[in-house]
Amino acid sequence: MIQMTKYTNILVGIDGSEISELALNKAIKVAKENKSKLLIASVINERDILGSIKPASVGFGSVTVNNIEEIKERTENMLNKYLNRAKEAGVEANTLVSYGNPKVELATKIVEENQIDAIFIGATGVNNVISRLSLGSTAEFIIAHALVDVLVVHK
Repeated sequence: MIQMTKYTNILVGIDGSEISELALNKAIKVAKENKSKLLIASVINERDILGSIKPASVGFGSVTVNNIEEIKERTENMLNKYLNRAKEAGVEANTLVSYGNPKVELATKIVEENQIDAIFIGATGVNNVISRLSLGSTAEFIIAHALVDVLVVHK
């Protein structure tokens, strides 16, 4: 019989996609079964805001403090909805909004700063328009670089 690891601090990465919501649902279930704490996190990609890779969320050259605060507020509102869902399920949970490269933040920085021992992520996210059959680049990076268990949730 395979012994399952008991997780104490679970991280779930949320990007607003349907698949990240499925990852959240799975993380809530596992957190409840393990009596774990759940950290529901979303990383605002600074490069998207500045428009250096693709069309910016705000528009290149027109980023203001108000624009960034608006994006952060929308993200916090989304996470608070998920936080309430976790708490209604009886799971101790918190939210975190950070800025930076989502791959790096989720795979290493947030893990280290919050003593995370498992990461739940969706196989693809909001930016995967090419193929829903392959892993998204964020998921691939996290699998390759995280020093903790990673559970990838598929649709």
